[in-house]
Amino acid sequence: MSVLKRAVRSSFLALCLLGYNSLWAQIGPPSGPPAGAIRIALPGNVFARLENSAPTGIFIEAVDAILKKMGYTPTYINMPTGDAIADLKEGLVGAATVVVPTTRVRELALISEPVVKEYNLAVTLKDKGFNLAAVSDFQGKKIGARIGYQYPLLEDAKNIELIRYRTDGEMLRSLLFGTTQVAMVSGTSDIYAMRSEGIMTRLEILKTSAGVVPLVMAFSKKLFDKARVDAFDAELRAFKTTPEYDAILERNGMADLVKDWPILTK
Repeated sequence: MSVLKRAVRSSFLALCLLGYNSLWAQIGPPSGPPAGAIRIALPGNVFARLENSAPTGIFIEAVDAILKKMGYTPTYINMPTGDAIADLKEGLVGAATVVVPTTRVRELALISEPVVKEYNLAVTLKDKGFNLAAVSDFQGKKIGARIGYQYPLLEDAKNIELIRYRTDGEMLRSLLFGTTQVAMVSGTSDIYAMRSEGIMTRLEILKTSAGVVPLVMAFSKKLFDKARVDAFDAELRAFKTTPEYDAILERNGMADLVKDWPILTK
């Protein structure tokens, strides 16, 4: 065998070994393309954004660590989620982040388990809180909610008035000025933002949520197969038990928000 052929063969074997890890040793290597460079789309929000060219936010910091452990070399680009999903279909990006797994997304991409869950939480003015365990506890109250957001438990209930607002700012002003008694907010991203702006000092979080929205990774079907997404999910579950994950939550100021909140009974 010539020196050139031996060098090519050695390089090929090195690339193959890059994607191999202990998990795949147990379940068998996935049949999809080998691990290596992968282009990831970020929505540029509190969960996944680029700061000084570094992936920042609890969602993408966890995903970055997992992908690197699996042998990938991720690169990141800011892109609206709608554009990212379209590029996934064509294989122009390997994965999109912080995606709500709608029916359309499930048709176009392979979906991971939730990386983060956004719970719909109710907030009231300070010292105006009440015991919230069932949907009936909202009866007789005016509830501020966002246009375009779905609240299935509340929308079908009787004697509950949902008043829709275009922005969080409008919704919170209605609460502060007494037009509504409750505002529905996203339990991680909204409360984090309201803390940063100092608004939470005037508000109280009720302890039971009105629903949950999973935020997932959407993988390109042209570049991934189910076995690789299953491997990612297994690594994700394991990673969430580690001190490294706890450090990501602490560093981003969300350690007390990323948890499983109880859900209202009907």
